[in-house]
Amino acid sequence: MDRAYAMKEDTVSIISDWRFRRRIVERELNEKRYTDERAELRRQQQQLEYDRQEFLRAKAFEEKRLEKEKRIFDMEWQMLEEGWRNLAAEREQLERFGSGEQDEGSKINFGGVSASLLFSGVRNMRSLKKRYRELIKVFHPDNGSGDTDVLNMINEEYELLKKSLERPKSRIYQG
Repeated sequence: MDRAYAMKEDTVSIISDWRFRRRIVERELNEKRYTDERAELRRQQQQLEYDRQEFLRAKAFEEKRLEKEKRIFDMEWQMLEEGWRNLAAEREQLERFGSGEQDEGSKINFGGVSASLLFSGVRNMRSLKKRYRELIKVFHPDNGSGDTDVLNMINEEYELLKKSLERPKSRIYQG
């Protein structure tokens, strides 16, 4: 019986040693897995922080760009308001001078003010068309205070300037 008891003790000892080694291996595997997970978590945290910093840089850049665009828009808006005020003042001045008379040199007068003054500073077709559109908006008869006579005078001056700007500059460009 001692022998059977000794075998049981040996078997129990072998099994308990095996279990002990298995727990050690499992613990080492768990520790390695936890270490790997901690390293992955640190890497993800670093990536998240990098992404956050990149987002903040992009946000700051966009805020500066939007502020710059807002300043430019405000400046353009002020220029437009000033232009409309000047145009309204010029229109009032023209209305005060009366209807209009033909001046020598085919310049049209509004009681002493020539229609060519409305197109002063025009040096190319683009600016001529732009100025013409602005004047039409102000002086069109469908507008509340528009005038057909003034509109006809503006149209005549526009046609004269248009013809003068369309002429070729030299014979080299003529076919």
